[in-house]
Amino acid sequence: MRRNTFKFLLSAIGLSVGCILIVSITNNLGGARSDKKNFKKVECDCPQTINAKSSISSSISATIQSQNKPTKCTEVKNTSAVQRAIVIFYPYHQSEYFFPEVRWLYRSWVEMLRSQPTTWRTDFVIFTYNFSTEFRSLGCVNRIRQNKEEPSICRLFLYVPIQYRTKDIINNNFEKAFDNAQRVMASYKDMKDPFIGVPLVTDTETFDAKRSESLYTNLRAYGYVDSINTIYEGYWTFKMYDFILRTDIDVFIYRHFANYIPQNCTLITDFNRRKLKRIAHDMGFAHAGISGMGSTWYGSPYDGYLVASETLNGMLWLAQYEFATPERESKLGTLMWPEWHYGVLLLYGQHLALNHLAATNQIRIVIGHSLLDQSTTDKSTQYISQGTRLNLHCWHTNERFSKFAFKLGQYNRSELELYRDDKTAQAYAMRMALESKYMTLDEMAALLRNISTSS
Repeated sequence: MRRNTFKFLLSAIGLSVGCILIVSITNNLGGARSDKKNFKKVECDCPQTINAKSSISSSISATIQSQNKPTKCTEVKNTSAVQRAIVIFYPYHQSEYFFPEVRWLYRSWVEMLRSQPTTWRTDFVIFTYNFSTEFRSLGCVNRIRQNKEEPSICRLFLYVPIQYRTKDIINNNFEKAFDNAQRVMASYKDMKDPFIGVPLVTDTETFDAKRSESLYTNLRAYGYVDSINTIYEGYWTFKMYDFILRTDIDVFIYRHFANYIPQNCTLITDFNRRKLKRIAHDMGFAHAGISGMGSTWYGSPYDGYLVASETLNGMLWLAQYEFATPERESKLGTLMWPEWHYGVLLLYGQHLALNHLAATNQIRIVIGHSLLDQSTTDKSTQYISQGTRLNLHCWHTNERFSKFAFKLGQYNRSELELYRDDKTAQAYAMRMALESKYMTLDEMAALLRNISTSS
């Protein structure tokens, strides 16, 4: 029940805050914190990617520290060799609830690949704690991308969730942490690649033992900590990509994502500011005065890594110093919602992180509403000509498409024909979800092979 409450709160705040695109603005990417200085507003000036039609008529300036206007970024064309990854964390211990979402996300990813330029590659990267037979059937591999010629594929990397990092598990540098998963994978006779597991404790860039211990002590009961920690600790598995989309599971990749690359700006919108600005000052973080960041990111892997690291720092601070024990244990319910609530700790931490990184000239942020996390209930056709929707996100609703109604079996095969030729967002979500339900996992994997090898 607690998880559902938190999910509702994240969904509700997502409706009001939108989502973000993260792209680097400077080569000075150190994580050092800075004192308050005089900031100058700099306009975003990068041209859009070819075939990427944004509904944002003009970029909104971001408050940053640099006195020099950043150089223009290079336009990416359909003929460029572009590598992208869609990255999720999958809580395997709740597979009954979440695997239907993985299925429709996978199906929509494959559908998007039909329209992707032939020189582009987009992998589906999953972090989880078990390589189950379901992922085997979907054709997922435990292997890091080696080059730009490999076809788009599902990649699964084993990850130890924070809640399982007991002394027995972390003993001897996580030596026994993956024993069960490795035994399962050893039974797949054709899987001969070197084992990939996260965290990589020998990599000081992506593993902080003290912070890992602190996350276990303070945040192991918080249901969303792994979705952000995988971006930090798993960075070494996806840093070879040009762009990553960090997303929740309950989304559909829309066809416009096929050839869209972010501009050199970050998309955001508006919520609670004064309290978080005071907290940033207490933490020694800079604050750019930007508010309302959502949970979906689309930008460079290194930017995602930076934001994830600082978000974790922000979450730890908030959990220890800004929320009382009854709040952390959800004993107050939604009493303080929407002003202040532990259920959206991730978004609060992210707010602190993005403001600090923007104010210290490490990322660029703008406001936008029409690209990511669009509604699955929209029956309009106007967006088709605009070509702006990159993914659709399931919010809490009883309207079609509703993820709750779908999981309760209220939509069935006979409805596929009703939506097959319908071009609305609602129809797309219905079709992808129903096809993912009635196709076998092997059939979806075969469809991926046919599309990815022919592109």
